[in-house]
Amino acid sequence: MQSAAKRSKYWGYLKQKGVSLGMNLYEQKINVVKTAGELLFDGYEDNMVLMGKQMFDADEVPFDRVGWFYTRNNSADLIGHYNVHTGVEDIAMLGKMGEWNYKPRTDFFEGTCGMLNGSAGEFYPPGLSKELPVELFTPDMCRSLPLDFEEEVTIHGLKAYKYSGDRRAIDNGTLYPETACFSAGEIVPSGVLNISSCRFGTPVFVSFPHYYGADPFYLDQVEGLSPSKEKHQFYMSLEPTTSVPLDVAARLQLNIMIEPYENINLFADVKRVFLPVLWFEQHVLMPAELAGEIGQALTIPSIVRLCGIAMVVFGVLQLLWIPLERALFRRRRVAGTKDQAALNTARSFTLATEKGLLSSAEKKNGKTTTTAAAAIVLVDKLLEKPEKQPLPDRPLSPTGEPESAPLIEGRQVTIQMVKS
Repeated sequence: MQSAAKRSKYWGYLKQKGVSLGMNLYEQKINVVKTAGELLFDGYEDNMVLMGKQMFDADEVPFDRVGWFYTRNNSADLIGHYNVHTGVEDIAMLGKMGEWNYKPRTDFFEGTCGMLNGSAGEFYPPGLSKELPVELFTPDMCRSLPLDFEEEVTIHGLKAYKYSGDRRAIDNGTLYPETACFSAGEIVPSGVLNISSCRFGTPVFVSFPHYYGADPFYLDQVEGLSPSKEKHQFYMSLEPTTSVPLDVAARLQLNIMIEPYENINLFADVKRVFLPVLWFEQHVLMPAELAGEIGQALTIPSIVRLCGIAMVVFGVLQLLWIPLERALFRRRRVAGTKDQAALNTARSFTLATEKGLLSSAEKKNGKTTTTAAAAIVLVDKLLEKPEKQPLPDRPLSPTGEPESAPLIEGRQVTIQMVKS
C-alpha cells in the first residue's frame, strides 16, 4: 500500500486519484495486524499487490504476497548470486566481491556508491590494518557497509580487531559528502539509508536498531526507543593475522517512511514519520575449541622461524669451526714435529757423548770396538722405552766383577767403565 502511494507521488492527478480509488475499493488501511511469520517469511495476501501485478511488469512486482523475507528460505532470489575472488593470483583479493547477480556493480546507486566493495562476510584477506576499514557487502541494503576500527579485544584468549559501524557507515551525505550518492534523492538527517530502489520502490530506510548512532531527529518521532551500544551496535571482530571472524553481530533495522500525499485520500493528513517496523540480529561467536586451533596455527610461523634461525646459527658455527679446527690441528702437528726434533737432537747428543766416552775407555784398556757398538745399541733401546729395563747378563771379568754396570734414572743413562 505504501509502495503504491510512493510510486504515484510523481504521477499526474488522474493516476493518483485512480490509486486512491483502488485503496478505498479494497478497504486498505495505513496499519495492518499480522503474525510474525506472515510479516517475515510466510507472507500474506494483499489485494493491492495482486492489482499491481496486473498493472506493472513482472520484474517490478515479482511477488504475489507481502513479507519482508518472503521466498527467502531455501532461495537465492533476495540474496542474489555471488562471485568472489579466491585469492589464487593475489592473496589480497581473497573473499572480495567480483560480481553480484552477474554484474560488476549494482544498478541501485550511482557513482562510487554502486561499486561492489569489500567481502561477502565469510573471507577476508590476511593481514588487517587499523587504518583501513573492513567493508561488508550486504544484499539487504544492496550496498557495501564500511566498518571502521574501534579497539583491540580478546576473544577466547586470541587478540582481535573490532570493527564497528559508526555515523559514516549510515550517513547519506549529511555529514560526509562522499556518501551523498546513497541518499537516492531523499534528503534526510543522518542515520538512515534509503534503499527504496533495492526494494521495488517501497519507501524503506535502513538504520541501526533503535536508531543507534543516528540523528536525534528520529528518536523524537517515535516513543519507546532506547539505543544501546551493547544491544544495537553493528560490529565484526577479526583475528588480525588470518582475518578469521571470531565474533560478528550484524544488526539492522527496517523503517518505513510515511508521508502525506495530497491526492491520495488515505495519506492526505498523515505526518512525515520514519516508522520502525522490525530489527534483526545475526550474532555468531566462534566456539572456544576452534579458537584454540586457530591459536595453535598462529604459533606455527614462529616455530618455523625459530627452527630456521637455529639451523642458520648451527651452519655458521660449523663453517667457523672447520678453519679453526684445521688451525688447531696444524699447531699440534707443528708442536709434535718440534718435540720429535728435540728428542732426536737429544738422542744424537747422548749417542755422541756415549760414543766418545766408550772410545776413550776402550783406548785405555786396549779393548776392541765390539763393546762400544754393544753399548750404543743398549743406549738406543733405553731412549726408546722410558720404563726401566732389566740389566742384561754379561760375562764376569777375571776378578769376578762385571765389566760395566749401567745405572738407569728415567731417560738419563750413566755408564761406568770398570777396569779389569
